[in-house]
Amino acid sequence: MAAGKYADILSNEVSGGDYYIMNSIACAGNALLDISAFVNKNDIIVLGYDPGSTNHLPYDEVHKLLAGLTGQLRIAGGGAANTARVFKSLGGSSSFAGAVGNDDEGTLYANDLAEAGVASFIQKQEGHSGIFCALIDESGQRTIVVCPGVASSLLPAKIPTSFYASAPVLHVDGFLAEAPENLTEIMQIAAKAGQQISFDVGGRRVTMANRDLFRSLIKDFCTWVFMNEDELQAFTGHDLDHSLPALAKDLEVTLVIKRAQNGALCVHDGSLLESPVRAIRPLDATGAGDAFAAGFLTAVAREAPMAKALRFGNRVAEHAIQVPGMRINPDLLSGLPAWFL
Repeated sequence: MAAGKYADILSNEVSGGDYYIMNSIACAGNALLDISAFVNKNDIIVLGYDPGSTNHLPYDEVHKLLAGLTGQLRIAGGGAANTARVFKSLGGSSSFAGAVGNDDEGTLYANDLAEAGVASFIQKQEGHSGIFCALIDESGQRTIVVCPGVASSLLPAKIPTSFYASAPVLHVDGFLAEAPENLTEIMQIAAKAGQQISFDVGGRRVTMANRDLFRSLIKDFCTWVFMNEDELQAFTGHDLDHSLPALAKDLEVTLVIKRAQNGALCVHDGSLLESPVRAIRPLDATGAGDAFAAGFLTAVAREAPMAKALRFGNRVAEHAIQVPGMRINPDLLSGLPAWFL
């Protein structure tokens, strides 16, 4: 599917006689309580972690770590939820479907998302809520500690049809592939509801483990696909230069590669576009790629050319990396579309 068809769907009637809301998005993914704390690099080493590493730990170990951390910033996160939050701040309407545990973290998650103005389709389940903890040292390097909890157990059967009817686009993160049948069913329902699907593969590890599944889902359902360079290599087995053109042609999607300090690339309708970024030292890079996706999709919803959508995605991501723990400024972001689009 070509992304240019987005504008057509915005005005089309869908099944049931309802109409989609202009400039709106529905998001589904892992609901992770994002926790950020600023620490010294030596503290990270004392805790037993390699600086800059990602560590998947059981809940008890994560809970013990958090009990000793001061100055924590806590916010409802996970890739798709971050995108929903930023999309809303940019003047759109957004909703989020995800699963949290029946614990204090799950309650905090749901309340924080509601305060951000995101329509909540949260499922509370037995177990612990997912945790994503970023330990940020004095150089800005992040050491990540993750415990997904019940986040990947989002049940398609319990997502109401009003979720799919709320927007022309569904944005999904690949971490739902921990339950591949659920991820597949969510995309199938969205496609039947007339939604176009935006897919962020989510991470190198989950991409490598689900290459065949992701390729099938992308070819069958997706219009836009977001990856970073590590995820692209995990998906194809090759680096950017050797894989991008052939992959985009094979998948027949608008393929966007997020390159952090090197900007972004996009292959759309056979054309390769590139958008550089300004040199900015990040305070906290948590959610930068999710903020980029929100900016890009906001621009597409307003029928901006692909080159401008890339630039706008980069501009929104620049704001995200200059605040701690996705503590974005909605007042600032709400004015960006008028300036840049």
